[in-house]
Amino acid sequence: MKIFRRLVIFVFLFFFYLVVKEFLILYQAAYTLHPLAAYGTLIFIGLFLIYFGVIPLISILRLPGRFVPTRNPDEIQITIENRMKHFRKNPVLKKLGINFLHLSDDRPGYDRVLAALKPEVRKLHQRYVIQVFYSTAISQNGFIDALLILVLSVNLVKDLFILYHGRVPTRVLWVIGRMVMQSVLIGGSEGIEYVVDEVFSKMFSGAMKGVPFASRILGSLADGYVNAALVTRIALITQNYCEMVFIESERALYPAHKTVVSTTKILVSDFLERISEELRSMARSKTGPAMAVINPVSSVLSKAMNRISSSPEKNPLFQDDWIQETARMTSPLHFLRSKLRELFRKRTPVEH
Repeated sequence: MKIFRRLVIFVFLFFFYLVVKEFLILYQAAYTLHPLAAYGTLIFIGLFLIYFGVIPLISILRLPGRFVPTRNPDEIQITIENRMKHFRKNPVLKKLGINFLHLSDDRPGYDRVLAALKPEVRKLHQRYVIQVFYSTAISQNGFIDALLILVLSVNLVKDLFILYHGRVPTRVLWVIGRMVMQSVLIGGSEGIEYVVDEVFSKMFSGAMKGVPFASRILGSLADGYVNAALVTRIALITQNYCEMVFIESERALYPAHKTVVSTTKILVSDFLERISEELRSMARSKTGPAMAVINPVSSVLSKAMNRISSSPEKNPLFQDDWIQETARMTSPLHFLRSKLRELFRKRTPVEH
């Protein structure tokens, strides 16, 4: 067991080295342009982490710690009663029009509440998983991947806790935080994208015929899909902590790898379909060489997202606000600028 733990630590240290290496490559590229560009990059990273990482983390810590499954079968009913008590004050459930007068504080009543929250939970899962898939497939840098996985995972966990109107205790929060950091190192190292590269090659085999730079596009899609699966795992574990009332061991909270992969595939299936349509369109129109001047992956994904936004009736779970937000991730600088602009715009009425 000690040898296995040491091996795991060594692997993650190696991943950490790869992420740092990717950061140094990014910094050196900026410094080559101009020393001020390198300093500006550091400032941008700092602002990005503060706005999208530190502030959401503070919001999480301010939430009351309410959700943790019990291991004592005799405490199941008490746990359900406590959760139903808090659910009655949940603003999301009030907005959904849940009538608690017809719900008893028992397992059937608890299951009905969870069923009412399920569509909202899936919307959050889909929103953040696709954003991770989209942004990390475009980034072309392991450190930027790590940064995006970190901030999007933190915001996903925050929004899930807000949805359930409470968070897990601080002790459990450290466990989820450790999983987030593991996902950051794995995704930032870009070392396992080749595991699914062959799967993507088969998935888009028909669509890729005649598309220039096909291997580059497939590699980026594989990278984004792996990162999406990592964030899906975090989402499912956080959801299990908030929904399960009894567990025999901690392992019950962790979904199997097949569950994570299948869930990820379901969440991004509509987006993958639009990507396939765009690739086939490119092959027919021979537009590949022109778009490769900038970023072929960015062009494919942004056009696929436009296909979704142009037909919302076919995708009821997709929402215009985060579709537009995801599209802005093509340029991280513009994305941060727009979010800061929204922040000041929201504060303006208060100041007056």
